[in-house]
Amino acid sequence: MWTRSCIAAALFLGGLSASAQADGLRSFEAQAAMDRSNLKYVIQAVRDLDPNGEVFHSDDMKIIRVRSSAQITDSELRSAIQATGVQLRAGTPDLAAYLPAPNPDMPPIFVVTNNETEDLARYQAAAAVWNQAHPDRAVSVTPLHLLPR
Repeated sequence: MWTRSCIAAALFLGGLSASAQADGLRSFEAQAAMDRSNLKYVIQAVRDLDPNGEVFHSDDMKIIRVRSSAQITDSELRSAIQATGVQLRAGTPDLAAYLPAPNPDMPPIFVVTNNETEDLARYQAAAAVWNQAHPDRAVSVTPLHLLPR
């Protein structure tokens, strides 16, 4: 009897840790910029689905990013957000449109988009182009935060 309860507890805790490790970051785009009161209701709607859910937004308050480790579908999240009065565009937003446009007079910057592989590749390509065009002001192709200390 004790063995069965130990096994059940281990399976339960294992399931919790596996779901807690899932990234689950999803993006939605609002038809118009939200105001702070809209954001408050969106956060509450997400928390009603997942008490540990997190809501992030873009600077222009149009992109809503939700991190949830619960087994919630995109359509459930979309419905909860739209129930707050925020109208969402169909599909997944193109987050590349929010990256800064390269400035030919400034060295490249490392932009974090939560995809470390693509972020690093994008920065290294921009640094190589910069170094070729500005050999007197060359920058490292390794971002500062990845240099050994």
